[in-house]
Amino acid sequence: MQATLFMVRLQVYLQPFFSVPSLRGTKQSQCMKKFLFCCLIFPIFVQAQQIQYAAKVLKYTSDLGGKQNSVKRILGIPDAFPQGGPSANAWVSKEALGSAYVDVEFEQAQTVKQIAVFENLNAGCVTKIMVADASGKFHTVLRKRREYMSYGWRQKYNTDRTYYFSKKRRKIEKAPDVAFNADIEYFFLEQPESNVKIVRVEFNFALKPGQKQIDAIGISDSEDPIVPQINKMFDSETLANAERFIYVENEQYNLSSPFILNDEFFYTLGATDQLSEVHAVNLTNPKEIIDVTKKIRNDKKLNYILGYVPQTKTILMGSEYKYRIDGDAIGFDFFNFNEGVYSYQKPLKVTAYANYGDFADAFLTQDGQHILFGIESDLTMGGFDLYFSTPKDDGTFGYLQNMAKGLNTAADETNPFLLSDNKTLIFASNGYSGYGDFDLYVSTRLDDTWKNWSTPKNLGPKVNGQSFDTNPYYHEKEEALYFVSLRDGLSTIQKIKIPLSQLTGTK
Repeated sequence: MQATLFMVRLQVYLQPFFSVPSLRGTKQSQCMKKFLFCCLIFPIFVQAQQIQYAAKVLKYTSDLGGKQNSVKRILGIPDAFPQGGPSANAWVSKEALGSAYVDVEFEQAQTVKQIAVFENLNAGCVTKIMVADASGKFHTVLRKRREYMSYGWRQKYNTDRTYYFSKKRRKIEKAPDVAFNADIEYFFLEQPESNVKIVRVEFNFALKPGQKQIDAIGISDSEDPIVPQINKMFDSETLANAERFIYVENEQYNLSSPFILNDEFFYTLGATDQLSEVHAVNLTNPKEIIDVTKKIRNDKKLNYILGYVPQTKTILMGSEYKYRIDGDAIGFDFFNFNEGVYSYQKPLKVTAYANYGDFADAFLTQDGQHILFGIESDLTMGGFDLYFSTPKDDGTFGYLQNMAKGLNTAADETNPFLLSDNKTLIFASNGYSGYGDFDLYVSTRLDDTWKNWSTPKNLGPKVNGQSFDTNPYYHEKEEALYFVSLRDGLSTIQKIKIPLSQLTGTK
């Protein structure tokens, strides 16, 4: 309707000037001047769709408490769409098989023709919607039609989705094994409602089996469906397709921790019920067999390379066993280059280090002045968060500091990788809108506190797939990103060219 109206108006304005076919020379010039003058006097406006998401929770029946799945997770833009499925960033009511409601307020009052409820787990439980102005006087709104935008097709690509339902500290009982049925439920009003400030959504969670989660509530003054948008890196769709660099042929094996030292590409190969091993490939001669034991003299059962300082030729290695602790050691150790090999130097010690998760990840920056962690501590925003620590005079590292909510969500952030500029961070998360379970994102440090970061951008569909994409390593000289990706159920290391200027946002 808007596009048609635009064309009709344009035709009316143009016809007096272009209906005479014999206009030439000066007359044509005069005609163009009249047209431009008319455009200045009668500007053409195309009204944009006004969309708002809930900004404040006023009342609700219940939630699970804590930081994950609290009712506040319903605020703001969708975090679990378009990927769908369970998320720590969505509201979970204690009334898993009963009735519940939530009253949300929007930043500004507006005219509403559409209300969208983003149900990322077992959708179809909305029973009633009411609206109110700033006075809080509710009335039920009728709807002309009710439509769905289905995301259930993604369920076949997911593997272990029981993560958030099996952790004892989450206080969430394990839900029945049902399809995810992630949908957006749209409600289009018979008549536009003006000055809408508050919306109440009522649910009957007994209508569908299994756990229920609500990601967001949005309103619009248009009948154009509110569609969740992924905040992507600039021009990410124009990248060439990623190519498979290393892969396994059996589901029992998995790859992780790609890392490049000089011309040698190191990675970790793990297997079910076996200790993971570090392997290597010569980038200039891929057929060459590299004996890693001659490169890294490792007698500490360390399985991952997690950082390199070129100036001191120091690497940080980590163990896959959380409980491999010796005194103040926490499962990470430093190695120094000596007589052609990297030899054990000392354990990494961090003041008051604590990790409640079953895994831990770390990254040693190239200047050696920061270690970034992906762990779950007392300071967590929810699940695994990104932290940093700085060295002290005695060679140990200081207290963990959370890298703040600009990066960390109620879900999991891990696998940090910082470029040599000490500003551009690539990491894995399942707490933002994305394409799969874990996606890769990029963010830029904005000041020297290390707690102020730009809004993370998804690296786009050429990098992230419908399952797990993690463990980034960016080779700045080659301008290529290496990362671990689960493709068709098999673990792979992918390689994709990304210009450095595009990654850092300087393009």
